[in-house]
Amino acid sequence: MKEFDNENKQELKIPEQEMNKLKKISLSGLKASFSTRKFKGGAYTTVITAIVLVIVLLVNVFISELDLKIDLSSQNMFTLTDTTKKYLTNVKDDITIYYMVQTGTEDKIVKRILDKYNSASDHISVVYKDPVLNPTFASQYTDEKVSNNSVIVVNKANGKVKYVNYNDMFEYEMDYSTYKTTTSGVDVEGQITSAIQYVTMEKLPVMYMVEGHGETQLSDIMKASLKKINVTTNDLSTLKESTIPKDCSVLLITAPQTDYSKEEVEMIKNYLSSGGDAIILVDYVAQGLENFNSLLNYYGVALVDGIVLEGNSNYHMGQYVNYLLPNVESHNITSSIRKKDAAVITPVAKGIKVLDSARSTIKVTPLLTTSDSAYSKINIESDVLDKEAGDIEGPFNLGVLIEENYKDTETKIAVYGSAYMIDKDMTSFPSAGNLDMFLNTVNYMGSKDDSVAVPTRSLAQEYLTISAAQSNFWAALVVIIIPAAILITGGYICIKRRKK
Repeated sequence: MKEFDNENKQELKIPEQEMNKLKKISLSGLKASFSTRKFKGGAYTTVITAIVLVIVLLVNVFISELDLKIDLSSQNMFTLTDTTKKYLTNVKDDITIYYMVQTGTEDKIVKRILDKYNSASDHISVVYKDPVLNPTFASQYTDEKVSNNSVIVVNKANGKVKYVNYNDMFEYEMDYSTYKTTTSGVDVEGQITSAIQYVTMEKLPVMYMVEGHGETQLSDIMKASLKKINVTTNDLSTLKESTIPKDCSVLLITAPQTDYSKEEVEMIKNYLSSGGDAIILVDYVAQGLENFNSLLNYYGVALVDGIVLEGNSNYHMGQYVNYLLPNVESHNITSSIRKKDAAVITPVAKGIKVLDSARSTIKVTPLLTTSDSAYSKINIESDVLDKEAGDIEGPFNLGVLIEENYKDTETKIAVYGSAYMIDKDMTSFPSAGNLDMFLNTVNYMGSKDDSVAVPTRSLAQEYLTISAAQSNFWAALVVIIIPAAILITGGYICIKRRKK
């Protein structure tokens, strides 16, 4: 029995030995797998991935703590413009912007832009006020019914207040096919900066618009833009008045169709010679305005007969030789336009020439000029667009600034050869500088060097304004040059392969 038991023990020991061998083999195989090139490469990748993830998390936490955000919107919608930043640096009074909003219902756009004002100036502070928790707060500043997400701007130094309604911060359009209203523009910054200017200005400018001679009325867009830069507009019938009102900062004359009386011209001369300022826009179809033209002549300029057409395709839109794209000359009025490299579209314009008889005290500065290839078509009814005998050779001024200093009295007059440059279509053109051109002129006339004409950020589709020459170049490039280059390259490769 003992021998049998010993044999059994020996038989049992054999599997145990085999198991140990198997364990050694598996352990050595496992160690070998860790030392393979494939494992080392995978481990390296894993470690690098982990490190990158840790770095990304740390950077994200760091940025979150600093509240760093990049504005990637097409028009920098959530970034304050240089115009606003420059104005805020000059603000010396303590300004409080009360954001009247029920907690949890903040408009994301309004909130994000308001937060920018907090950090833009030490004198600007944004305070959130819940009208539900503070139902009587707004009544101490305004009698208007304050809507949710609206803003109240208060100057603590002089007590001036400006209420900005939420609906005024956005522009809307009606889709008449569906009868639904959509947001077409964002004007949060424009309205708030305008309100800050309103409460910090000592005297607000007043513009009087002459009427009674078939003058063109300003569009709603232009009136709203003037209101935004805190310019008050009033109508003025010069036929019924003996003097221009004393509070007139700028006199606006837009494309009269019938002539002024001698008395009216004399009244305007007296206003200008006393230090008054004026903006005059003319219409190419108006005829027989002898008295009106004498006012221009008195200040050293005259209108060129006919209508200006461009012979250089770089200076007109597409195939429309009467829709001019003039040179924008260097001046304070045009600086913002030149900086953006924007075009000032000047449709159906008259040329403006400087008279040799102008007084020595008068200085005429060109603002908009044509190319040397421009000409004035004398017969405005002609179907022939090419230059004909009798047409006047250019170049021409399409916009000028007249300044006269006499006996310590300064007079400023801006004259533009096209009233259509400020109509609704031209001033609403996203890429054009027409609106800025007019508003900058108003600010310059009113001696508002601290202009805060912040444009509305359009949400509509943007279009490029290109000249006829540029249009032809890109058409040739896309339709002819690029396809030809592809065909030539493909042919060369095929021939080369066949030779092999």
